[in-house]
Amino acid sequence: MLEKILDGNIQIIDSVIDWKDSIKIAGKPLLEKNIITENYINAMIESIEKLGFYVILRDNLAMPHARPEDGTLGTGVSLLKLNNPVYYGNSKVQLVFVLATKDADSHMETLMQLMELFQDDESIEKLIVSKDYDEILEIIKKY
Repeated sequence: MLEKILDGNIQIIDSVIDWKDSIKIAGKPLLEKNIITENYINAMIESIEKLGFYVILRDNLAMPHARPEDGTLGTGVSLLKLNNPVYYGNSKVQLVFVLATKDADSHMETLMQLMELFQDDESIEKLIVSKDYDEILEIIKKY
């Protein structure tokens, strides 16, 4: 299931300027597919500026998101894999998953699959060292 929702929404790049840049780039596939609006990207950044780096879910992984009314047109997930980490505050991040949901309920199954992935140390480590799109899809295939 995760493989299906992430297919076409995975980017691998060397580095970004800062955490804000990582969110803008990570959200781009969802923006291009009209799953989110530009306002959603701005809302994710504003939310972190206001509340702090609550989007850090574990070492090397962040999941920026905002409220559905901030500009989601559908439900989707994208992944930005950075070869060189960016800092979210004091936390080093190489995996940026953007979550967009059109309502409060439609994303629960996807969120449960993501949480399963996020708790799997071996899979996270493989994602961090992966350099190839197909390799990433292969890792997330089991979720």
